[in-house]
Amino acid sequence: MSFEELVPALIEAALGRRYTVGPQIAVGGQGVVFRATRTSGPDHTAANDLVALKLYFYPGQAIRIQREIAAMESLSHPALARLVEHGYCEIAGKRTRYIACEFIEGQSLKQRLNIGGRLLESELLPIARDISAAIAALWSRRIVHGDIKPSNIMLRDSGGAVLIDLGILRSFEEENAIRPLRPVSSFAPEQIRPWGTPGYFSPEQARGEMLSCASDIFSLGIVMLESLQGWHPTNYDQSALADGIRASGRKLDVSTGLLSLLDKMLLPTPRSRGKLTKLSSYFQMLQQKLEEQFARGA
Repeated sequence: MSFEELVPALIEAALGRRYTVGPQIAVGGQGVVFRATRTSGPDHTAANDLVALKLYFYPGQAIRIQREIAAMESLSHPALARLVEHGYCEIAGKRTRYIACEFIEGQSLKQRLNIGGRLLESELLPIARDISAAIAALWSRRIVHGDIKPSNIMLRDSGGAVLIDLGILRSFEEENAIRPLRPVSSFAPEQIRPWGTPGYFSPEQARGEMLSCASDIFSLGIVMLESLQGWHPTNYDQSALADGIRASGRKLDVSTGLLSLLDKMLLPTPRSRGKLTKLSSYFQMLQQKLEEQFARGA
């Protein structure tokens, strides 16, 4: 069965009429995602949860899916989507894994940039604060997200940013975590790279080396620079990031404190990018300084 043949009624029947399935909101190599409302739990107790319902059809994804579930079960953080339910159902005679997670009412950072153009420093700092806090929460379990980009950052209508799509994250407590990744250069142009998105890779991720939270810090720095400029700093050319990249010297209407921090986040050497534990609070401090300056100016 193709994704195009999946209709809400078929999914609702497979899930025992416990969900009211709405429109398809995403489709890709991992599977398909629908907006849905969970009207009762597995034990048939009443519920009213607005969810993103993900359906996975490829057996080869079992490890990635279980990794996502384990991470969501072990973490509770406002900048990470909440797991509502997971399990198996049978669709068209095929055993199918599903995950229902909190539906984020809002738009992705990618949509925001496409519609509204570049962000002001005052708009970006709260997003950077929240996403760096999410990275820290993942790293507290020794997990690297590995695919931080504008489409994986949701901006809540009610305020705050959320890091989504944990399906490709990698835990460093797994038995096979010592295996290095394949470098980007080892893939033919037509091949789909198995982890992350070119243009947002840290230099060490592109080389296929072991990663730490410093790789996610680099990727967040690229996202921030893209948000401030209104376009990707290298036009998604991963090779141009091999030696890091500088924010200072670009025509950015931001504070020297933020420029200095971005330069540090985008250094080529992971250990030089600073301490993750201090990053979120530093963004908050920069935001407070901006607000104080605005208040004095007013």
